[in-house]
Amino acid sequence: MTWPRVPALLVVALLLTACGATTSPSPTATGSAGGGSPSPFATVTPGESEGGGPSASASATGTTYVVRAGDTLSSIARAWGTSVAQLQAGNAAAYPSLATVAPTPLPTPPASGCRAGNRVPAGSQQIFSTAPNAGHAVALTFDMGGRLDPGVEILNFLIANHVCATIFPTGAMAQTAEGQQVMAIIRDHPELFEIGNHTMHHCNLVSGGGGSPTTAPCAGITPTADFIRSELADAAAILEQLSAQEPVPYWRPPYGATNQAVRDAAASVGYTKTFMWDVDTIDWKPIAEGGPTAQQIATKVITNAGDGSIVLMHLGGYETLDALEIMVPGLRDRGMLLTSLSDLLQ
Repeated sequence: MTWPRVPALLVVALLLTACGATTSPSPTATGSAGGGSPSPFATVTPGESEGGGPSASASATGTTYVVRAGDTLSSIARAWGTSVAQLQAGNAAAYPSLATVAPTPLPTPPASGCRAGNRVPAGSQQIFSTAPNAGHAVALTFDMGGRLDPGVEILNFLIANHVCATIFPTGAMAQTAEGQQVMAIIRDHPELFEIGNHTMHHCNLVSGGGGSPTTAPCAGITPTADFIRSELADAAAILEQLSAQEPVPYWRPPYGATNQAVRDAAASVGYTKTFMWDVDTIDWKPIAEGGPTAQQIATKVITNAGDGSIVLMHLGGYETLDALEIMVPGLRDRGMLLTSLSDLLQ
């Protein structure tokens, strides 16, 4: 998100509140007075550590963090396992200016032209990894079947920059506290966001297994047509209630696991449009486990997305928020319209 940089000459005290840090954001961070994890409070001060990197030290009231050049509220929040909103809320009394910091939109063409909600009729079965005859347009799609941080920040970034997108939530994740926040934002912005069905429990519908946030009821089964229909119908009821949108006829199979039998079962309850992708960001994988950096994600999308491309991302993608800051202007510089799947298919 384009949160303004923390000025190097500004002393800022940030309290890492309810979602506070439980691990150190850098090798130089020290633990709490008890010798365990860092305190859930941090005082952020200007300057550079002697080694040129981030530094943190324990104090009676918390952990003192030395701000580096280029730090943002967003990057500090991620490093300490909290959110920008919590940093702002926890420090509003001492530093009221922080509470008014809002995302600064990237330059947006005067007529961005994207639309959402104009979904195509059910019709016959179709499976899409790209949209034919879409012109110079790309659909950014976000799965919502597991980790949801930083989903709210991602949607706020898209709103600030007038980027249309299609979201595929599961019923189970939509019911979580953070999921309900996400769904409320979608409900409030039908001009930008549309939803598709990602099933109730994120099971592998071909071979069974998988599942999120638990493996029930996915483990130890071979999904039947009735099971698939139930997974879609149960999710649809929740998604419609929370977003005020009917997901039919759009859906995306969890893990991309699909075959004709699965699609036939989905089509029998109205889900005739199966959406895959041609650009996979692999943003669900953290850097520590070999996943891509924000720059790598953005470069991959900017380089590989063509006319009618469908880009796969996740609202819980580890580097997705920072990647979007690079990706959105990069695609627009190529003359690409960033839009919804519905708009892509019109």
